Amino acid sequence: MTIYPQKQTRFDFLPEDFQVQINRFVTEQITRSWVLTLWVILLTGFTVAMIVNRAQAAPVSTILVLVAWVVTVALVVMNELRHKHNALSLWLKNNMYNNITNTQISLLIVLGIIATVIAFYNYAWVNASFVAIPASDYRAELIEAGGAEYCFTMGGIDTDISATAIVADPAERCFATADLTAPPSNLAVGEEASSFCFDQKPGDPENGITCFASTAETPDFFTVEREFTGANWGAVEANMVTMMIFRFNRNETWRIWAVIILLAVLFIPTTFVYRASFNNRRVRQMLTYAWLASPFIIFLFLRGVEPVPFEVDGSASVVEGIWDNTFAWTGFIDELEEAGRITYVNGRPLERGPGGTLTPISNWTRIQATLSGNQYLLGLLGFLLFGGLSLFLNRRFPQKDHEGELARFGRAVLRIIFIISAVYALLAFLQVFSMLIGSLSYTRELAVNGVLQEVKQPIFSSLDPDVNWGGFLLTIIITVFAIVVSFPIGLLMALGRRSKIRGIPAWLTYGAALVIAIWGFTQSTPGMIEAARNNFELVLAYWPILVLLAAFAFQRTFDGNVLAAFSTLYIEFVRGVPLITVLFGSIILFPILLPPGVEILNTWRVLWAVALFAAAYLAENVRGGLQAIPKGQYEAADSLGFNAFQKYRLIILPQALRVVIPAIVGQFIGLFKDTTLVAIIGMFDVLGVANAIAAQEDWLGVRREPYIFLALLYFVGSALMTAYSRRLEKQTGLGER
Repeated sequence: MTIYPQKQTRFDFLPEDFQVQINRFVTEQITRSWVLTLWVILLTGFTVAMIVNRAQAAPVSTILVLVAWVVTVALVVMNELRHKHNALSLWLKNNMYNNITNTQISLLIVLGIIATVIAFYNYAWVNASFVAIPASDYRAELIEAGGAEYCFTMGGIDTDISATAIVADPAERCFATADLTAPPSNLAVGEEASSFCFDQKPGDPENGITCFASTAETPDFFTVEREFTGANWGAVEANMVTMMIFRFNRNETWRIWAVIILLAVLFIPTTFVYRASFNNRRVRQMLTYAWLASPFIIFLFLRGVEPVPFEVDGSASVVEGIWDNTFAWTGFIDELEEAGRITYVNGRPLERGPGGTLTPISNWTRIQATLSGNQYLLGLLGFLLFGGLSLFLNRRFPQKDHEGELARFGRAVLRIIFIISAVYALLAFLQVFSMLIGSLSYTRELAVNGVLQEVKQPIFSSLDPDVNWGGFLLTIIITVFAIVVSFPIGLLMALGRRSKIRGIPAWLTYGAALVIAIWGFTQSTPGMIEAARNNFELVLAYWPILVLLAAFAFQRTFDGNVLAAFSTLYIEFVRGVPLITVLFGSIILFPILLPPGVEILNTWRVLWAVALFAAAYLAENVRGGLQAIPKGQYEAADSLGFNAFQKYRLIILPQALRVVIPAIVGQFIGLFKDTTLVAIIGMFDVLGVANAIAAQEDWLGVRREPYIFLALLYFVGSALMTAYSRRLEKQTGLGER
């Protein structure tokens, strides 16, 4: 068999070693196959065309790039032929110039990036308009005409004040006479009607032209038309306040500034108080408590409190009003009358039920009304009573490891009653605090029918979030609320899913399921079978079987652990539903489930929907961190005698959270950007306001500029969170030890 040598390109004028390398390069990179040769030819032609195009559009930058490219390519080629690379040439060879295709693509990428940057610079700056006045209201008043310059006072008019007076952003501007495109239509500029144009960019026919025109009635007052192809940033500037706070009461914007000042006051010491070199523990604790209290203070500023239901006339009236409206005993008749559920017939009170039917007041209704009318008083008394009883029993009869079922059940019941009482006691405290804040007022003068009168106005008057919260303010509120609320909920869900606490005994679960199933088969199933209209309803009549199956699955999967079952089902259900579905559910479906007469603002529903949605994802991130902790850490904590709370607080959670810092911050960044979904359900966050700008008559069709501004806004916010994440990772030594 005859073997023919592969055809090679000859370079006889070079040294033999160079000839071998060049022949191998040409064979491998160009002539290995006809497909490769065709590709190199096409790519080279496209590269040359790109270079010519960019040289015509931007000769200086293109020449600089070409020179740098040629020099670096020559450096790599020479060092490759000599088999002696420095750090720069080795990096270029491995990453950019490892073959002829990548060498040309690298040049194309650089030229493309520069072309994009130049084009955006021309669009966003050189050819852009920064006039925040609509073109229909932009006017110019002549100051001086003729000579070397034409000077005007340019700005906006307000037709409600005057159509011939500049009242908005007046500024003096002069145009060179040499820039006139043609002599004015009437040489008596300012004395008779005239029109003329200035071209400040003669080389660009689409930009830099400003035309003036006046009428005989106002010869020195001109309408202005400007031609530009760049961005119209005036739309963003004119709507900047709206994009930031939307419909927030302009008389109450001091609250937003107060919140900004509060955060600045807390942030400045935070930068050095939490450093390892700072040793004052008390100052650090005080700053931590201030940060923990800041959400409530911010809520007070942005939401305010409801007006107090009593007349404020000194501190004594405030104390009396708080007592009467919070802790004074309320009979069940008074409570039912206030709820509109009582009708008197011959002096006898009767309860008005559905459909207007009158019935005697039942004992259950009396108990409900008594508990409802005195919830704060009973909650406070219950907190003191059951709290003291729990403290006494825990000290007198400490909990034992092998305690009986009855004793465990009694302790659990007492603990539940104490928690319920504590919740109502906390609500009582918040009610008292709200009334104290609501009683604070100041006196201001208001014109009533043309007469100045002194009027008392609450300092923290109530603001409706559905009306006042919007724009970037709403975006920040949703993001911060979701982060702050979802973190503890997600943490508890992660711990709950991994919990190994003793569950409900199997005999109790199966016994309860059996009782429910027997009741269902005897009381519900026969009636449902008779009323069944199709096979689906017939099958549904045997629902008690599902109770038995659910009890079996509960015991088999979770061993009776209610906490683990609830946490797992919640996490998996929420993670299986898109956020937009949760938002629509909170706006449309949730109100259907509320009792009659109960209404929750859309803003609160959306805030909690986003927070609960984020909690499910955060729980999985935290669970991943918990699984990364070696079993020895748990055993070490147990050997030190730590209880469960101490073990997780001091040993497990610090390590688990440290591991998942990147994942958690990544989720928070995604949450920050996902807040734009609220625009779909009719809430005006910053994206909703940006969409509304394009529908304004003054800025009709201006869409790109607000979206570019939003992109920059979200990029800055995400970059700040990323920078903080990296700093936190560095402080905790993540990835280093």
